[in-house]
Amino acid sequence: MRRMLDLSLSIESLSVLYNPTLLTRFGVFRDAWEKLITRRPRISVNVIYATPGDSSNITPQFEAKLNALRQVIISSVPDARTASVELLGDKELLARYNERPPYTLAMNYQESATSGESHVAIVKLRDYYDLIVDENGRLRRHLFEWNVRDYQGNVSVNQEIRQSLTSPDSPEFWWLNNGVTIICSEATSTAKTYSLSNIQIVNGLQTSHEIFESIRSGDSAKAGNRMLLVRIIVTDDAATRDLVIRATNRQTAITDASLRATDEVQRNIENYFLTQGWYYDRRKGYYKNDGKDPAKIVSIQFLGASVTAMGLARPDKSRGKPSSLLKNDEDYRLVFDASIDLQVYLWAARLQRQVDGFILSEAAEANVSQKSNLKFHLSMLIVELLNGEPIRRPQQLRALSSVNAAVDDAVLKDLFEKLKEWSAVYLRREGVILERATKAQRFSEYLLDRARNLRESTA
Repeated sequence: MRRMLDLSLSIESLSVLYNPTLLTRFGVFRDAWEKLITRRPRISVNVIYATPGDSSNITPQFEAKLNALRQVIISSVPDARTASVELLGDKELLARYNERPPYTLAMNYQESATSGESHVAIVKLRDYYDLIVDENGRLRRHLFEWNVRDYQGNVSVNQEIRQSLTSPDSPEFWWLNNGVTIICSEATSTAKTYSLSNIQIVNGLQTSHEIFESIRSGDSAKAGNRMLLVRIIVTDDAATRDLVIRATNRQTAITDASLRATDEVQRNIENYFLTQGWYYDRRKGYYKNDGKDPAKIVSIQFLGASVTAMGLARPDKSRGKPSSLLKNDEDYRLVFDASIDLQVYLWAARLQRQVDGFILSEAAEANVSQKSNLKFHLSMLIVELLNGEPIRRPQQLRALSSVNAAVDDAVLKDLFEKLKEWSAVYLRREGVILERATKAQRFSEYLLDRARNLRESTA
């Protein structure tokens, strides 16, 4: 750095030390600096050191190097008003990847009321349509990223919305519809037009889709002049945003999994799956509507149950209380945590899909009850076999996922036969049916004991 900022040394003389791309970039800065130096320009030098590691866990020696680099900048560029060295780790890089460049959109309205910086407006459907479509008439799907689910198709609520849009005898649309809720960073009004910055439509996606389809297809000439109730909430506070999302998304039945969809860890999992050609359906229906391969679409519930079975050795929870895994905060944080490597989630999803496919195949020779009740227990036993002992924390799955540990169909068949055999013994001993047994932790621990005894006897 010191050499490249030394104007007495030519860029060409540094070619033996640094790569051409770096020298070209520094050359642009040096040329501008030399030409403007007599005008005393305001210079800011900001260095970013990016790494896939953990930026919160650096050694004192490395921190000293960062401080030394900053001192080099200050001494080499004495006119610099600011000089900073910023370290970006994996979490910071993911956060930047998820950021969308600032944008502002206009929306005309008919009437409005204001409280503080937030507003309620009556908006013509045609004006709302203009807000949610781009210059090519396509729906701006990024406006709905913070919605907890995607368009749900021809469900009864959407049929009713469509009917109220297209029927000439229908009362005012905004009398019958809950409207939409917009969260934005800034909202200003001039001549009955709002300028809305960085908006997200967090409630009303079903309504928005029906308005989009109705006006685009011209189902009703009058539809565009009907009115919609629009709530505009100005906030940058994440906690407030999440409260608004949870409070307003109740017009149609919604699962606890969907209410987790906007969590940062869920967005990170989705982005990682995309890099691997898989699709994490944190917003229910999004990838199905986008025409993606159903075999590679993974729901929040499926992933939560898979990681619970494999990473907590609790297939009984996966089988018996799948909804509570996402409803209970403590259970949820055990499975979905920023400290868990993202590749663990994809590895677990792939393995569970393999298990599900095997149990449903003729090779498994499973009866109806076994197909319904044993898939998560088989996954737990596979992990126990691969790891040499049970895993009790999802973070421990990293060792298996990093080497893409796997089993073939022959191993699956052998382990499933043992599972069926052990299950039969347990059911006779306890006098219970399989469905009841698989929902109890006692059965899970019994299976792990049998697996351990088998491993020790063959060691």
